[in-house]
Amino acid sequence: MYDYQMSSRNHRFLFDQAAVAYDEARPGYPRELIDKLAEAAQLPARARILEIGCGTGQMTRSLAERGYEIAAIELGEHLARLAANNLEVFPNVQVVHSSFEEWVPTESAFDVVLSAQAFHWIDPAISYPKIRSLLKGHGHLAVVYNLFTGGTGPVYEDLDRVYRHYFPKNEREAASTSLQSTVDRTLRMIKGCELFQDPVIWSHPWVETYSTDRHIKLLESFSDHRSLDVCIREALFREVRDAIDKHGGIIERPLEATLFVAQVV
Repeated sequence: MYDYQMSSRNHRFLFDQAAVAYDEARPGYPRELIDKLAEAAQLPARARILEIGCGTGQMTRSLAERGYEIAAIELGEHLARLAANNLEVFPNVQVVHSSFEEWVPTESAFDVVLSAQAFHWIDPAISYPKIRSLLKGHGHLAVVYNLFTGGTGPVYEDLDRVYRHYFPKNEREAASTSLQSTVDRTLRMIKGCELFQDPVIWSHPWVETYSTDRHIKLLESFSDHRSLDVCIREALFREVRDAIDKHGGIIERPLEATLFVAQVV
């Protein structure tokens, strides 16, 4: 059984310390994923969506462009401020600075409650019952993960040597499997909570290309990197920068976007 108390809850706040890097470097989401979400959740043209953990609006923008009404909740103060700035051109979006656990809704009856890259930070004892109470009778829970998968080739061989120096082998192996474990755990929790039907599961591989500078900003936005001692982190980033520059200053990072959509029971 997943022990939420052992999931380093304070790591949720590390993202806010790197809000600008998060905004500039975190990848968006492929159009195909948004299409599949709309299909699987049977979204009407003016669907009402609650988004948990919107970051700086990477997913929110793609949904807002389709005309959906969105309430987007973000725990981090700086992240929420950037999200509000990024999304101010969309009158159909409201950004709320709050944790989902403490947020008190003024209305419910959402078509979809969605969380992209953030659902594992929420206490499941709170998240599932509260989400169910906010959904319409035919509403859906949607969970999205955008997983970086292992790259291959000379630049990744050099980066692997760099990381072996700064992370013990067991830590590197744990990091490489932690997000996939999160995905697997999410599936088990949705099936086990008895509030939702078995989810539709859909995956889509894609690639994001990074310059050296943007890739360093991406690493700055990762909680496991943020938790390193600052001197170690800076030394790691210098060697990562040298490795990517050695191979032309460009790195392609393969990803797999995974979507769960589960209708209420």
